[in-house]
Amino acid sequence: MTGVAGAGAKTIRLVGTVAPEIWNRLGTRILPKLRSGSDLKIGVDFSVTLKADTAQNVVAELQQILQELGLTGTVRIEA
Repeated sequence: MTGVAGAGAKTIRLVGTVAPEIWNRLGTRILPKLRSGSDLKIGVDFSVTLKADTAQNVVAELQQILQELGLTGTVRIEA
């Protein structure tokens, strides 16, 4: 259903914390339902605490992953 935005349209947001065990199910159950509308936007907010001596390596690996996914311009790493 495209062109939904406008008069009579309603925006629905899902906000909260999701356990890692359920992440994949979000992609298979919720996203297809939300794609039936228009202007779907998905944001991410990951946070993890690491030992200082491993954090730099993880940041480098995450930068590589973001580059491979083409997300370097839209997702930033704050360390």
